[in-house]
Amino acid sequence: MTRTRKDPVAPSRALAPAPAPSNDPPLDGTQRKVLAEALRRAEETRNVMEDALVSFGRWMLVQVFDDDAGAALAGRHQNPVWRSLLARAGGPTLRLSERMLYVALHIAAHDKRITDEAWRNLEPGRKELLLPLGDEAKMRRAAQHVTSMKLSQRATRAYVTAMLAEEGGERVQRLTPTRVVAQVRGFREKVTRGAWQRRAVSALKDSDDETRDAVLKELETLQTWVESFLQKLGK
Repeated sequence: MTRTRKDPVAPSRALAPAPAPSNDPPLDGTQRKVLAEALRRAEETRNVMEDALVSFGRWMLVQVFDDDAGAALAGRHQNPVWRSLLARAGGPTLRLSERMLYVALHIAAHDKRITDEAWRNLEPGRKELLLPLGDEAKMRRAAQHVTSMKLSQRATRAYVTAMLAEEGGERVQRLTPTRVVAQVRGFREKVTRGAWQRRAVSALKDSDDETRDAVLKELETLQTWVESFLQKLGK
């Protein structure tokens, strides 16, 4: 739900000012005042952006998915409006990224299903960091830990990474058709440039047989993968 002025202050906003990072350059009195004002304005900007994100996510949940959190989380790809939004993400008619769409919708859906106060009091930035846990019971327990320990966003990210590692998991980037195209194009553009190929061939001229054999093996594996991928796509 969108926060209002009557809502309780989230824990992260109630913390005392953090000490200056150890790599901060020395500042004189005037510079410290400018820095303090910049930090204040940055926090205001973050609050406005997060409130807008939460509001948009809640609107999508209600209007696009009929306030059905299950449909938003598990069945969203069957929803034609959602698919249309994804197709336009990052383009001239929708200047929000796919990631922002997913985050807004997922936070709204989990807000509807997780009633724990610790989760509700987290600001969207730290809620987003808990989303990779997937399971709502784990997200609820993690929110309680993050709140009780007053973890920053950086510390929260490290905490979630550690939890996933303990369970044998890892942070998996959500794969979408647009992202598949971008990743394949990025790899292709890098290795097919004439300059890169010339440098690679030049470097391998001075390599030993073991290294050249290793490169050939990788190229053959890549060739097999491309052929298999094309077949699966019906080509």
